[in-house]
Amino acid sequence: MRHIPWLAMIALALMVACSPERSGNTAHDEDENHEHDQPGDVQRGEHGGRLFTHAQLRLELCIVEEDSPPTFVAYLSTGAGARPALDGVVLTVTLDRFAGRRDVIGFTPAANHLRGEGIVREPHSFRATIDLQYGGEAFQWEYEQVEYRVELSPEVVARGGIEVGPAGPAHIDVRIEVPGEVRLNGERMVIVRPRFPGVVTEMRKRLGDMVDRGETIAVIHSNESLTEYAIQAPMAGQIVARTGTVGASADNQSVLYTLADLSTVWVDFAIYPQHVGIVRSGQPVTITAATRPDLVAEGKVSYVGPLLEQETRVSQGRIVLPNAGGRWQPGLYVSVSAVVDHADVKVAVPDAAIVRSKFGPAVFIAQESTFELQPVTPGRTDHRMTEVKEGLDANAMVVVKNAFLLKAELGRSEATHDH
Repeated sequence: MRHIPWLAMIALALMVACSPERSGNTAHDEDENHEHDQPGDVQRGEHGGRLFTHAQLRLELCIVEEDSPPTFVAYLSTGAGARPALDGVVLTVTLDRFAGRRDVIGFTPAANHLRGEGIVREPHSFRATIDLQYGGEAFQWEYEQVEYRVELSPEVVARGGIEVGPAGPAHIDVRIEVPGEVRLNGERMVIVRPRFPGVVTEMRKRLGDMVDRGETIAVIHSNESLTEYAIQAPMAGQIVARTGTVGASADNQSVLYTLADLSTVWVDFAIYPQHVGIVRSGQPVTITAATRPDLVAEGKVSYVGPLLEQETRVSQGRIVLPNAGGRWQPGLYVSVSAVVDHADVKVAVPDAAIVRSKFGPAVFIAQESTFELQPVTPGRTDHRMTEVKEGLDANAMVVVKNAFLLKAELGRSEATHDH
């Protein structure tokens, strides 16, 4: 018997464990693919919403978006489709959501219908209780719909390494990250040229050689004195460019060598318009090599450009970085990170808990071995913890590791989710 890899087992379990929707005598304006209803399960009204009836009373409940956040709209009729006056009608819809959350939505009259006073937050997964007071009588209906929910066995959760933890307060050092590049320190670099025109008779140093200050690095046969004179290194450093050639004519504009002291380098980085005034001289920063995340250094901003370039609308900052051992090679691309704010937030989750969804950023709320996608509005972040401004209560249990396993299964079903 072939053994199925555990990741394949998890994927199989995810596919069979997504809960179907359970519906009663209900109405909703969204299509059947969205609600996963079986044919005949849902009665529909003339506006496509869920239809509720009692004797001659008919209530149709829709969710409409109209290029705005989803809201409830209700239509009331009696007898042969007659529309009663809506003054004095009291309608409330209570949505009991996953993991104990509850939304209570009241309605107000608007033209020939009643409009919900609150947003029907995504996902539209809840048990709805409809309370209607009309003509001195009270009516109540219920329905349930489930979406963006995955149920797993405890064994599959353990095998998948899916971990759950509480959302809660956190201290966040708010960071910005911008691209940068390592360059030669322009204040510790010289271009070596002849003093008098002549012919190059010796080029004593090769590219990469180290030289001492005052050391002879080239010899020129002068056209004027017809004698040779030495070209000496004006500073100690390393040959980073060798452009002179033995036998070539050279004058005081000809470049023989470029000599640089690589004990320090410049890290030039972008300052975007939204960061102007936030990035300041003397501010501590962290520099990380783009292709080597293990190569990290701490430094301070030494210069902030006073102007934005007209074409790019970007200014420039600079860090003078010690370069012992020559690890920071000029031309290396880096990421520059700076702490720009400190915040104590009420609700935060690890960055690994946040996934991308059709609704934008979201997390998976957990209740035992059942998980439901919950859209959230993220706030400040230190790229380790992220504030959640809306969509999540403190102490809510969320998936903090391997949420992508759940997202992968929902991605398959979202392909047929016409919302």
